[in-house]
Amino acid sequence: MSLLSEIQKRSLELRKAKSPQASTLITLKGEMETRAKTLKPPRDLTDAEVIAEIKSTIKKVDENISIYEGRNMEDAASAAHAEKTLLEEFLPQQMSEDELRVFIQGKIDGGANMGQVMSGLKEERAGLYDGKQASGIVRGMLA
Repeated sequence: MSLLSEIQKRSLELRKAKSPQASTLITLKGEMETRAKTLKPPRDLTDAEVIAEIKSTIKKVDENISIYEGRNMEDAASAAHAEKTLLEEFLPQQMSEDELRVFIQGKIDGGANMGQVMSGLKEERAGLYDGKQASGIVRGMLA
């Protein structure tokens, strides 16, 4: 089952249960459908593209949480945290720092530079790592 199918299934479950969290997944699905239509030619998103959309949405939710907490809007912040938790359910298990280091070291041992290591990560482990963390590790290991 594709990740998009899982999101649709969970969205339907939440709507049937009349959960307020259903709107989070409905909005996410809408964003993904819009993105799929803009592709040339239009097609369904791959799991890696769906993961990227989820991460983008989580980033927006994190920004909202910061705003809500800065303005002492505890109810809104709490709802945003619940929204983030729901979205994170659909992300695959992220690589640990040790796993990243092993992968990166293997690429460096093969003679790869920064760009080649990051490209290898993107090709072989798309959606399974934090880009900022990975680039920091690569810089440190190449220094």
